[in-house]
Amino acid sequence: MGKMKEVGVIVSVIVVARNEEKNIAACLDSLVSQDYPRENYEIIAVDGGSTDCTQEIVKRYPVRLIVADRAVIGYQRNIGAANAKGKYIAFTDADCVADRQWLSKLVQSIEGSGTDVVAVGGPNLVFESDPDFARIIGHMQRTFLGSGGSPQSYNISSPKYVYSIPNCNIAYVAEVLREEKYDNRLGVGDDGDINYRLSRKGYKFIYLPDAMVWHHRPASLKTFVKKMFLYGEAMGRLTRKNRGIVRWYAFAPMVAVLGILVAYPFIVFVPGGIYVYISVAAIYAIGVFAATAQVARRLKSARSLETLFLLPTQHMSYGIGLFKGIILPRLSRENP
Repeated sequence: MGKMKEVGVIVSVIVVARNEEKNIAACLDSLVSQDYPRENYEIIAVDGGSTDCTQEIVKRYPVRLIVADRAVIGYQRNIGAANAKGKYIAFTDADCVADRQWLSKLVQSIEGSGTDVVAVGGPNLVFESDPDFARIIGHMQRTFLGSGGSPQSYNISSPKYVYSIPNCNIAYVAEVLREEKYDNRLGVGDDGDINYRLSRKGYKFIYLPDAMVWHHRPASLKTFVKKMFLYGEAMGRLTRKNRGIVRWYAFAPMVAVLGILVAYPFIVFVPGGIYVYISVAAIYAIGVFAATAQVARRLKSARSLETLFLLPTQHMSYGIGLFKGIILPRLSRENP
C-alpha cells in the first residue's frame, strides 16, 4: 500500500496587530490550541509596526510574523492574504480569543456550502472577565440600537445567510479574496467595504452562531467615544465610495438623537413641529429603554442603567464622525 497523500495547509489564520502586547498572547494561545489538525492550518501575524512588545511575544509562538510598512488594516490584510497558503483564509483580531472548535466549525461550514458562499463567520462575544464598563458596551452593542441591525443583534440559533460579517470572526474562500482585494486605504470599515463588493458580485455570507470568538470592548468612556467617532467617520467614507452600502435603519438612531438635540430651538417656527418632536423623542426613548432592559437581562447588574447614557453617547459620537466622513472628506484620514 502506498503512502497516504499529505493534505497540507487547508486554512490560513491571519491576525492583524499593532501594539497589542496586552492581548496578543491570549489570542495566539487560543489559535495554537484549536481542535483542528495543527498540520492543516497555519497562523500568520501581520504587525503594523508595533512600538511595544507585540512582535517579541509573537516570536515565542509557532507563528509566521510579517511586519508591514504601514499600519492600515486593509493593507495588512492584503499582505496576509498574499502570503497565505491555505484554500481558506480566516481572520480574527489580536484582542480576540477563539473558541477551541472555532476553526473546525468555520472550515466544516464553508466546505459544505455552495459555490456562491464566499465566507462564513460567527459572533464576537463579551468577555465576562472584562471590567463592567466594557461588558456594558459589549452587551449594548448586541442590541438593535447598539449595532445598527448587524447580525450580532439577532437571536440567531442556526446557520443563516446575512449581508455581512465582521472580520474579527470570519473565513473566506482564499481564491476569491485574492482577486477582490481589501482597500489599502481603509483602517476601519475595511471588512464592510470588501463584503459589500463581494455581495455585489453575487456572493453570499453565512452566520454561524456556534463559531465563537470573545472580543474585548473599550474599557473607558474616552476610548469608547473615540472608537465610535472613528467608526462613524469610516462609514462616511464608505458611503461616499459605495452608496449602496447604506442601510437606512443603521442611521435612524443617530439622526434621531442629533435631531432631538439640534431641532428644539426651531420647532416653534414649524406648524405642528412640537408634536413631531415629541413623537420622535418618545420613540427614541422607548428604544433606549428597551436596549437597557436587554443589557440588564444579560449583565444582571444595576450598572446596566448606564446604557441610558452610553447609547445616546454612541449615537452622537458616531453621527459626528459620519458627518465628518461624508461632508468633510478632506479632513478624513485616508491613507494613500
